[in-house]
Amino acid sequence: MSKLRRRMLAASFSLALAAPASAQKLPSGPDHRIRDRAYDLRHLRAELRVMPERGRIEGRAAITLAPLGVLSRVELDAIGLDVSSVTLGGAPVEFATQGGKLRIDLPEPAGPTSSLELVVAYAAEPEAGMYFQPDRRDPRRHWVTTYGEGGLHANWVPLYNAPNDKFTSEMVITVPEPYVVISNGRLVATTRGERQSTWHWIQERPHPDYLIALYIGDYERGELAPAFGEIPLAYWVPRGRLAEGAHAFRNTTAMVEFFSERFGYRYPWSKYDQIVAPDYPVGAMEHTGVTGHDEGVLRRPGEAPDEFGPPLFDRVSDVWSAEATISHELAHHWFGDDLTCSDLSRIWLNESFASYLMMLWDERRLGRDELLWQVERARRAYFEFVDREHVIRPLEWPRYEKYGDVYQQEITYFKGAAILHMLRAAVGDGAYFDSLRHYLETHAAGNVVSEDLAAAFRDAAGANLDWFFADWIHGGGAPRLEVSYVYRPDRKMVDLEVLQVQPLVEGQGLFRLPVRVRIDTAGESRTETVWVEKDEEHFLLAAEEEPVMVSLDGEGDLVARIDFAKPARELLHQARHDALPGRMRALEQLVARHPASDETQTALEAAQGAESFWAERAEAARLLGAVRTPAARALAERALSEADYRVRKGAVLGLAGFGPAAKARLREVVERDPHADVVGTAIVALARIDPQLERGFLERQLARGAWYDEIRLATVLAMKELARGDLLPLVRGSAAPSFNQAVRQAALEAWEVIAPTDPELHAALLDAADGPIYKLQIFALAALGRRGVESAAPLLETTAERNFDENMAVLAREALAEIRRLGSAPDR
Repeated sequence: MSKLRRRMLAASFSLALAAPASAQKLPSGPDHRIRDRAYDLRHLRAELRVMPERGRIEGRAAITLAPLGVLSRVELDAIGLDVSSVTLGGAPVEFATQGGKLRIDLPEPAGPTSSLELVVAYAAEPEAGMYFQPDRRDPRRHWVTTYGEGGLHANWVPLYNAPNDKFTSEMVITVPEPYVVISNGRLVATTRGERQSTWHWIQERPHPDYLIALYIGDYERGELAPAFGEIPLAYWVPRGRLAEGAHAFRNTTAMVEFFSERFGYRYPWSKYDQIVAPDYPVGAMEHTGVTGHDEGVLRRPGEAPDEFGPPLFDRVSDVWSAEATISHELAHHWFGDDLTCSDLSRIWLNESFASYLMMLWDERRLGRDELLWQVERARRAYFEFVDREHVIRPLEWPRYEKYGDVYQQEITYFKGAAILHMLRAAVGDGAYFDSLRHYLETHAAGNVVSEDLAAAFRDAAGANLDWFFADWIHGGGAPRLEVSYVYRPDRKMVDLEVLQVQPLVEGQGLFRLPVRVRIDTAGESRTETVWVEKDEEHFLLAAEEEPVMVSLDGEGDLVARIDFAKPARELLHQARHDALPGRMRALEQLVARHPASDETQTALEAAQGAESFWAERAEAARLLGAVRTPAARALAERALSEADYRVRKGAVLGLAGFGPAAKARLREVVERDPHADVVGTAIVALARIDPQLERGFLERQLARGAWYDEIRLATVLAMKELARGDLLPLVRGSAAPSFNQAVRQAALEAWEVIAPTDPELHAALLDAADGPIYKLQIFALAALGRRGVESAAPLLETTAERNFDENMAVLAREALAEIRRLGSAPDR
């Protein structure tokens, strides 16, 4: 093919991409930077009486701080606190509260050598940061949890609410019996009184405001083997669930020791507690020495899927397993809790690292293929997000509307983890882990910016990574490579061409990439690294005979889309012999390009062999649904007998591709499979291929018990797919407060699809938006805007104006704008 012809094809390919890709954009919003500080907060002591049944706290906060310059006024963050007095050194001082701030006038200016001891007496009924939730099973019992990211703790205690200051803390908390209090650090004392108890915790290693923990509930405590024989490890679960906690957290000791040894930097906190709360506001949250989890983490052997929280019924597995979530939150105790990003625009230094460390734990526990599969799934999730949302922001990005935007999972967590894996591959394990140890040691207990990490690689490994940080930390998007080759027998060379064909839009340009190329011939296999830097690259690579396979990035090092069309015979070799990501790509290309070929059938059958990695077996079973031959259906049905439930789940997804012909077999799965995740997947699959799926069948599924109400959740999602009016009573019933937040949100989603104008739906959304379950509040605010519910305007106005939670305030403003837009439309 001539060079001109190749350029014409590349240009046409780029133009074909340009239609959807031209909408790619960088997020916009106010410019957030590291906050200026007027003082150094040294110590916070909160002495509070907490009334769980009233959602109220009363008491005082003693704050020790040192001015960084000359101060005549001290300003603390205090959102909605009812402050009754402020004293300095025991003497009353003037103060005022306005706009979420507590402004304290000093009787005389104080300079940098001063130490100020302020005591703030106050009461509060927090609407964010601290959450009061009635128990679903016993309304007399409540759970109190905390979540502080985004400055939310200022809703219940006056402090400095940005991550670029660290201080020690004490919590002296009085609660009614039989409640238990858990906080950071070590438990100093527990004092029992008449129908109440006081718990005194102290955190002696400095930490930022958002990592303060306070959990209150009817908890039982279980102990794990101490790490290194001396670091106490425990878990706290709702009474009666100790066995589930013991199973869920059984590997924590090994995790603490593994991360300590892998980075040569020992776990820095005095203890580690893991706490489980029903309907936790987020999936999980790392505090210093404490992690809060939603109850979806609890399980008994064989009872639950690997996934943490609500299972997914449209894919074989999720990035977030329960084990991954547990290790992710623990990993933050190095990256995030000890070394803390200086502001939220750099939150990748916390979240991308914790996301990659959870994959490192799986590598240690389950092997190299498990790591490669985790990275591959993260990479795929990122590209699915870009295709859906067209957002390509860099990992470090200061312009956002609300703090939740920088926690965008597919970018900050998944792409970030894949980028850290790519960096590991680029520099090698020795330089990688030596540099991270140096980074941890240099910045222990401090704040960090991205440049600190780059400097650690320069200092410890002599690696100048300016090019890498420019492309992957400060640059957005990812490359798309179009690859082809010809063999030159006269030169005994593979002539490899690599084109960068991603659209050149703002925030995304050409990339510099170290790329591993593997060449297999009948006699040998060899790998070498080439550097792709321009939009068109050519490489001549030695090969004594014509290759049976040329694989580019078969190890899956790159965060890149790779289009490398190959004949079926080469893909068959790749599906058997490449590294895991290359094998998976070969299977997918065989199915997409050669669905009827013998090679495709052979490759899918071989991938389901007993010696194959579990994800290969499961994904091969799923891909059978795209082949849709009688032989493929027989293979899918055979996979329903596999011992690994994930392979059976893949077979269910594959059978769904055969349409109505698979109905009878899928119903058998629903009735007979022993694993609720497989059952749930089959229920949702049936709804997608059988619009007339009978109500009686669905009612029977709703009545079945399962871990985390998984079968009910799947049935509600099936009713959302069916979108039939006769199912509305069943959907409404699943929105009741007696069910967990995942089931309730799914029910509201289904209700919105089936009866979007139903006044009862609007009332339910209003209740949820004003209710105690944070995730349901977030969902309901957006839904009220989508539906144009005019009666929601007063609640939305209050939520927007009070601004107790930036996420909710922005959502409320957006919902109000949508209601007004819809209300201004002319009558038709």
